[in-house]
Amino acid sequence: MTAIANAVAEQFGLTTRQLGPGFFAEIGGVDLSQHLSAATISEIREALNRHGVLLFRGQRLSEADQVRFSRQFGELMGHVLTQYLHPRHPEILVVSNIQENGRNIGLADAGHHWHADLTYLAEPSLGSLLYAREVPETGGDTLFADLAGAYDALPQEVKDRIESLQAVHLYLDTYERLRKENSQRPELTEEQWASLPDVLHPVVAIHPESGRRTLYVSEGFTSHIPGIPREESDELLSYLFAHSTSDAFLYRHRWEKGDLLFWDNRRTVHKAAGGYALPQRRLMHRTTIKGTRPTGP
Repeated sequence: MTAIANAVAEQFGLTTRQLGPGFFAEIGGVDLSQHLSAATISEIREALNRHGVLLFRGQRLSEADQVRFSRQFGELMGHVLTQYLHPRHPEILVVSNIQENGRNIGLADAGHHWHADLTYLAEPSLGSLLYAREVPETGGDTLFADLAGAYDALPQEVKDRIESLQAVHLYLDTYERLRKENSQRPELTEEQWASLPDVLHPVVAIHPESGRRTLYVSEGFTSHIPGIPREESDELLSYLFAHSTSDAFLYRHRWEKGDLLFWDNRRTVHKAAGGYALPQRRLMHRTTIKGTRPTGP
């Protein structure tokens, strides 16, 4: 931390402990259910820009608490699967394998492929906050990868090759894969599909707050690079997917009840590790902060 950041943290009781390979940190000394000052929110935002993923242990949050804390970082976004939004707090996406009256109360197969949330939108997410209400005794981990670190480690010739490229992001490919894997994945209505046109984003994006270059691709939502042969596009994207999620850039989070994770979708991708099933229950609440359209170099 910088001297200024240390002074702010000391004044407001925040502590930072790095857990992952340069991008995952635990923030202590803060109760997110309470009103937080503008200075504390600023320090948390600075920590997010510095690390990419923040962990807040032992929180006791109501739905309203989570929404209120999340809103201090920007406008909140919904999700195309509106049937899994919280009935009293539609800013919250329910992620759960729990069933009531023969149907899932939440999105049971969220995050089965590497992705950053909502990159299939023209103005994707700045970040997401996931709060653990019930966790299984085994399994249920989440993997994170640092796309800024992955970009820095690319050979220079690859950096030069991808500097000005754009890629198509879309929801369709992941949706169809998940429908094949999970018959309970709901079909989208015509209105829902109409809200999801294909979008173009730079393969290399400039983080709007830190100024770092980062890869902006994921196997979940990045389809292809237009303007080059499809075979070449598939080969290049496969290389970037494998490179960016290799062990050097990974952190595995083992959830505890009361954990809240706040991650930067402009810098990281994540994936659900699975490894649990009913009768083990998992109940998570996600809020998502709107960002701006990514820009390249």
